[in-house]
Amino acid sequence: MHGEKEYLITKTLNNNVILAIDNKSKEEVVLVGKGIGFGKKDGNIVKLGEKDIEKSFLSFDEKTKNKYDQLVKEVNRKVIGVSEEIIAIAEMEFGMLNSNIHVALADHIGFAIDRIKMGLDISNPFIYEIQALYPNEYQVARKAQELIKDRLGIVISESEIGFIALHIHSARESKQVIDTIKDTKFLKTLVNIIEEELSTKLDNSGLVYSRLINHLRASISRMEKKKYIENPLLDTIKEKFSDSFDIAKKIGVYINKEKNIYITDDELGYMALHIERIRETTD
Repeated sequence: MHGEKEYLITKTLNNNVILAIDNKSKEEVVLVGKGIGFGKKDGNIVKLGEKDIEKSFLSFDEKTKNKYDQLVKEVNRKVIGVSEEIIAIAEMEFGMLNSNIHVALADHIGFAIDRIKMGLDISNPFIYEIQALYPNEYQVARKAQELIKDRLGIVISESEIGFIALHIHSARESKQVIDTIKDTKFLKTLVNIIEEELSTKLDNSGLVYSRLINHLRASISRMEKKKYIENPLLDTIKEKFSDSFDIAKKIGVYINKEKNIYITDDELGYMALHIERIRETTD
């Protein structure tokens, strides 16, 4: 058939994922497609066309390729298979992800499954922040939960859904997962400062919390990129909501101290509006 290529299967990871070598280019590729691995064995030669392949991946740099090769030797092939299916879903949603996710996600899922089998549950202290900050990644991670249950017969917890979402977001931003966790933890600390100043505890699954943490992230991002916005209500906010503006200033001082980012009064004014809204809903 026109457009078909011939591949040598080096590993069948599951019914829908194979590792193969393109017989013409001699490149090693990861191929994802419905049923392309069904009934196939390592060493088989198959002909596949565009209609058979939903996603193909080959752009490993040498360092990542070495890590992936090691992973294939050490981790259950079914775990790698389901990881590649999850990555394929994420890339359909978000576009190409950083290639490190092919190693990091499979490694994480494999380790998580080992923990589950040993009865060890690791909680995710940032689950609500992840849901609020990365809702699209979280939805893909929910699909990942269903795939893992279907392919491996293992039910992962809400905490693990959150960790998978972090891996996806990190790959979108080409960041290390540890850096994404640090960013998320930092935003949670800012919210904790506001809660302490107002002597209140926010519902971290509620809309107010979600709005606040997303605003804080956007504000820091703008300042990092030196994108300055004007606040036409600034003088009014300082006068009418002086207590909330004072709390916002404390937030600004903390951000400056920890990240060496100066937050302008215009930004602090918008923060103060969010803080004032919280004050009004908790009084």
